[in-house]
Amino acid sequence: MNEMMKALEAAAQKGQVMAVYRDETGDSWSGIPVLTGPGMAVLARQQDFTLDGYLAIGAGEISGVEQYDDNDFIRRVMKGEGIYQGAKPPAGIPSCRDWKELLEGIRKNYGGWCIAECADEEGELCFYVGKVLTLEQNHLTLRPVGADGRWNSEAAVIPYEDLCTVSFGGNYLRVYRKYTGER
Repeated sequence: MNEMMKALEAAAQKGQVMAVYRDETGDSWSGIPVLTGPGMAVLARQQDFTLDGYLAIGAGEISGVEQYDDNDFIRRVMKGEGIYQGAKPPAGIPSCRDWKELLEGIRKNYGGWCIAECADEEGELCFYVGKVLTLEQNHLTLRPVGADGRWNSEAAVIPYEDLCTVSFGGNYLRVYRKYTGER
């Protein structure tokens, strides 16, 4: 297990808010690690002093981590806003050994709704908002919905090895699910 994953595991045990970075894209996330494994971590996402869903990120995507709540003011705010008390592992997902196990939990406990971020053959990032249809040995099939709220006619087949992050359980997906209807 690399040093960054060890730091996230230690933060999970202490309930610390961490910043997680991905240098190549400039992306960063903030949250409390609630599940860790050798290949990925799941954060209870914190943004603007509120919890909003979960982000699973592959270990290979993480270029840096640091403690976010490293001063008295931020710790006081996080405690006062209920971040520490509210950060719990996602319902029905006992561990994060691999993407398939995580996605099985999302399918059973979150209606299959997620945002899957993957890298294409050229290394470009692509995002799919939608519902997991099937989970096979080496890939998942997801029914994407567009920004216009319409379901795409074709499903997306995503190899697990191409996944970078999977977001689930947040308000953005709740709204999409509500206004696009179930399929």
